Amino acid sequence: MDVVIAAGGAAWEEAAIRELEASPVLRLVRRCVDVADLLAVAHTDVASAAIISAELAGLDVDAVAQLERGGVQVVAVGAEAGRCEALGIRRKLRLGDLDRIARETWSQPEPVADRRAPLVAVWGPAGAPGRSTVALGLASSAAARGIETVLVDADTYGGTLGQLLSVLDDVSGLVAACRAVNNGRPGEVVEHLLEIDPSLRLLTGLPRADMWPQVRSSALQGVLDELRGRTRLLVADVGSPLEPAAGPRPSRNQTAVQVVESADAVVVLGRPDPVGLSRLVRAVHDLATVVPDVRPVLAINMMRSSLGWNEREVRATVLRLTGVEPVVHLPYDRAGLDLAVMSGRTPREAVPSSPFVARVEVLASHLLDSVSVPDALAGSRH
Repeated sequence: MDVVIAAGGAAWEEAAIRELEASPVLRLVRRCVDVADLLAVAHTDVASAAIISAELAGLDVDAVAQLERGGVQVVAVGAEAGRCEALGIRRKLRLGDLDRIARETWSQPEPVADRRAPLVAVWGPAGAPGRSTVALGLASSAAARGIETVLVDADTYGGTLGQLLSVLDDVSGLVAACRAVNNGRPGEVVEHLLEIDPSLRLLTGLPRADMWPQVRSSALQGVLDELRGRTRLLVADVGSPLEPAAGPRPSRNQTAVQVVESADAVVVLGRPDPVGLSRLVRAVHDLATVVPDVRPVLAINMMRSSLGWNEREVRATVLRLTGVEPVVHLPYDRAGLDLAVMSGRTPREAVPSSPFVARVEVLASHLLDSVSVPDALAGSRH
């Protein structure tokens, strides 16, 4: 097996090189001087494994993930287990045992599903179908039932949940959380949550759309995993479209794909007007292409009598064109939603008698019945 080494001058480096040179099953093909040199290995098929120091300058979660996506096993020598875990390094060996790289098959341990909070993604096609408002409504409904909930603004086209709640955050919570994970400090993720009420916390999104490259896929996955172990329900507001990255370069839309793929339930929103319905139909087909195993939970938002269509007609049209029946039709209570926005409160708090709030409760009940919400987790509150 061909391997490279990137130790950054660690005390064990020379001994490791001698061991590799004497090994009958390993062949040292490159001695990398830094992380950039190491990452070049992932795109050249030079080696099948990299022996590294977890203290290598510039090494982070994203670099480890890039190596493993490129088919390079990452093995740390002389590192603390906690540091390896924080960076996503699953293999740790001692000098004298390096041959095990070639002899053993390593596998990713399966997460303990019953201790992880379910993730509900709220997504929909272009055209402002009301993703953020509905995501906020669902999260506040769950919180009102005593379920500790985290609402994540993962819209890479510009977060609005902080504005809807009149929350001023000096730094994007999502970017700060991703940076903490990427630097091997996942425990700091919860420090970037803002408390909205005793059972609802918010991870604010991007204040500007051009900040999307700071939300790296490997770091985002670490943020989601950390939060799913610290709360009972995770609700994520994600933008459109669902376009997987083409090639190794990151894509602005990869965040939406990643959240939808990780979700236990996907709420797909659409508007009931002709343009909104045609976009919804295409969106359902796009979702089936990207995530074939997910059956969407359809919700028609902004229902209003001025369109001349009733709920039964809209339901029949959507069912005929998509094969999926909408779970709920959310009325367009413009006055109530305007009051909520202008007062910086959730619709449930600002206008509890709103018909929109009543229908969101129906949608929340449907979702909570379909996912497994764990009991309160130890250390879930900070």
